[in-house]
Amino acid sequence: MRSARALFVLFGFFWALFSTLPASADSGATRNVSGEQAMRAYVSAIRYFNPGIDEDEAQRIVAAIARESLAAHVDPRLIVAIVATESAFDRTARSSAGARGLGQLMPSTASDDHVNDVEDIDQNIHGTVLTIKGNLDHYARYDTQRQYVYAIAAYNAGSGAVDEYHGVPPYDETVHYVWKVITLWRRLWGMSAT
Repeated sequence: MRSARALFVLFGFFWALFSTLPASADSGATRNVSGEQAMRAYVSAIRYFNPGIDEDEAQRIVAAIARESLAAHVDPRLIVAIVATESAFDRTARSSAGARGLGQLMPSTASDDHVNDVEDIDQNIHGTVLTIKGNLDHYARYDTQRQYVYAIAAYNAGSGAVDEYHGVPPYDETVHYVWKVITLWRRLWGMSAT
């Protein structure tokens, strides 16, 4: 129940963030939500996923995701789903494999993306967005559904593994990861999980 409420709040933020999107394809009407309302909704959602985060840090995460996603033409809801899945918005998160920060960047990925401080919110989100954007570009030859599924799988297992298996590698962790990210991403769009 709490998870569904947080997803609803998070969805509301991104609906507000993109208030210039038509409310319906036919009407051309737009939704008017202030930036302040959107920020409050998103900060609340981040603090749901990570109750220990303070409001200022949550606001910096919101700003970084919006700025970097829009600059790279990547859906910010996808970045939110990845960061929520990777670290639950904990900028100090560390995996046993060596991945660190909000987007759980591996040292080589961080270096490739010119991320010097993986715990820095702006740098980590920048690297996270660049990585998913690179994956989307790498799989652009596929239909949209496979492009995104493969890009998400590559974020977890690496593009080499996705290329080798010609799709999602048969690793339990990666299969579960892809499912979790896509489920959250769909819910952020207001769709069913399936």
